[in-house]
Amino acid sequence: MAQQPQQQKLPAPVMKILLGHELERLRKAAGFTQEQSAEVLRCTQQKIAYIERGGGIKHLELQGLLDAYQASDTDRAYAEDLHKESDHRSKRGGFRSRFQQHLRLLVDMEPTCQRLFSHQSKLVDGLLQTENYMRTLFRAWRPSRSQDQIDSDTDARLARQRILDNPEQQFWFIMDEAALRRSAGSKEIMREQIMRLVEIIDRPNVELQVVPFDVGYYMGQAHSYTIFGYDTNPPVDIVYLDQHDGGEYVDDTRRTPKYQILWEQQKAAAIGPEQTRRFLLELVRSL
Repeated sequence: MAQQPQQQKLPAPVMKILLGHELERLRKAAGFTQEQSAEVLRCTQQKIAYIERGGGIKHLELQGLLDAYQASDTDRAYAEDLHKESDHRSKRGGFRSRFQQHLRLLVDMEPTCQRLFSHQSKLVDGLLQTENYMRTLFRAWRPSRSQDQIDSDTDARLARQRILDNPEQQFWFIMDEAALRRSAGSKEIMREQIMRLVEIIDRPNVELQVVPFDVGYYMGQAHSYTIFGYDTNPPVDIVYLDQHDGGEYVDDTRRTPKYQILWEQQKAAAIGPEQTRRFLLELVRSL
């Protein structure tokens, strides 16, 4: 029997968001406005808004707000625990240290989220790539990478894919047909990659949909992003926007709902999982 992945700690940014929500709840329960809380810390209202959106807070400032809000022992202990976890530092030499700085939060979130929703416009998602597909992509980078770097990056990406074995997590991938039509070196590599996607569809915790060209234009078709969902109280979503020069993380509660709406629109534009299976098999036969 395969060993189940161990439950991992939530990433620090998620804990900061939860702490911000808790401080907002305590402030409102105490009848404080953000301006009055700002007077307690002798700061601006904008800083209080930043803290409550998950921007983080110093420990002395946290104690000052908890005192002002007359937080109960239980609420105080909960807020202190959240603050301690939000200041967590990963050990040196850990798995995440193999990745560039902008990818380290991504690597922290992948095994800890309850839901992962990914839309890819040009490439197969890294969690679904075959080794040959990966190596073709890494060889295309400029300046050129050494063979040792390609080997290391490939091993690291393959290791990330182990999260798909966790039945407690839900994965949902939507990809534009363009991601499947762009050749990755040879027809053989693409056949292997597409058959890997066909196999993925049979996993109980994975859904896969394709948006064919004949659908025409659909909202957000050019954008690649991933939504990481956490069943915390309150729920937390963090969006990763894939970019050429790094990546952007969106955890602002004013922006993340827009990506949830976009996701639902893209899911509606895509063909269903069983239609996707037939589509992929037909595509393999045409190569």
